[in-house]
Amino acid sequence: MKKTLLLQTALVAAAGLFVADIASAQTKAQPLSVSVGGYFTEVFKYQDRDNVAGQPNRHSTALSQDAEIYFNIRGVLNDGTVIGGRVELEAATDADQIDERYMFIERSDVGRVEIGSADRASSKMVYGAPTAIPGYGTIDPVGSLAVTNAPTGARTGNTLTKFSGIDDREGINLYTSSNRYFGSKAGKGLQLGFSYTPDGCEDFSGSNGCGGGFGATNNPGQYSKVYTVAANYIESFGPVDVALFGAYMNADIEANVIPTEGNAAQIRGQSGIEGFAFGTTLTYNVGDGSSVQIGGAYKFEETGSFGSDDRNVYTAGIRYLTNGVAPGSVGIGVDYALTKADQGNVNGAVVGGEDKFTWYSAGVTYQLARGVLTFAGVGYYEYEDHASAAADEADAVFGVAGIRLDF
Repeated sequence: MKKTLLLQTALVAAAGLFVADIASAQTKAQPLSVSVGGYFTEVFKYQDRDNVAGQPNRHSTALSQDAEIYFNIRGVLNDGTVIGGRVELEAATDADQIDERYMFIERSDVGRVEIGSADRASSKMVYGAPTAIPGYGTIDPVGSLAVTNAPTGARTGNTLTKFSGIDDREGINLYTSSNRYFGSKAGKGLQLGFSYTPDGCEDFSGSNGCGGGFGATNNPGQYSKVYTVAANYIESFGPVDVALFGAYMNADIEANVIPTEGNAAQIRGQSGIEGFAFGTTLTYNVGDGSSVQIGGAYKFEETGSFGSDDRNVYTAGIRYLTNGVAPGSVGIGVDYALTKADQGNVNGAVVGGEDKFTWYSAGVTYQLARGVLTFAGVGYYEYEDHASAAADEADAVFGVAGIRLDF
């Protein structure tokens, strides 16, 4: 049985979360109700990493977990309008205990509005390289599972395909209806998204808290007045499912921070910094439920105003699935990423050259049951500091094995 693109990749499933409620809107009124969901991931990881001067020695083995519990609120008005909200709770004590929290309202013939602390539209609509190892993909790596111990510029967050520093902030997202334009049927074709974040604050406490009325305009390194525009196009052409993505970002940085050696991405107060990204995921349905996914993305973003502080990111990957997300399905994949960040400002002086981060990984997954995914993989990463500061470089071979529950 042919599997659609939406069922074949965790990436596309995540990107489609915000349209799921639109498609299920009903004319029969339903009172507000709460359902609970989430995910739980445990991994065992190994690394053979160079121990260099200025950096602490690291254990070669470790256990890590990442888990969240979702509280989903949903109701339907008499005219079919869906209204609700979502709260994402970290399932362990964390500095950012509540990951996202937002309200939404949507209509199947119009679209959806989200208000609150959430990922921006450009991050929810993204398409790119298939993930070889869950939690370590080039689109949405999970920080608490990370294998790197390198400085800014290395792969410690979701700065490979998504724009940096704009997600989980208080803002508003707008999406056109899931009945996309120019599509062969509902859910296909073109969809548009827009986001605005007035201040880069999150939650009600901490240095970037949103409590106490209007926020300050001089928080060091904090993004504000962030605008993002995104579009994706989904269509099927015979056995091939095509997903295309593009996005643009414009933002201010409120105040200067003091750059340090090996931290080229440190930023200074500036208005109108920009970024753009493009990506694609192509799926060829071989038959009998099996498919080959191939994709990649390119991202450019300005990261500061002193010197030439730009970041260019290239990603690519391929994955084979025997039967989508059905129990017994096996996935085999590889992915690659290259980040080049201008050295820019070091200790207040302009320095030429680029810092470079390179990533390779290969992984295998096995769908043990619905919502139960086991996985293992190996990889290599290298972070090169242009100024050749030994304490700011990293080089390692790693391996991971784990299990993820989605409920």
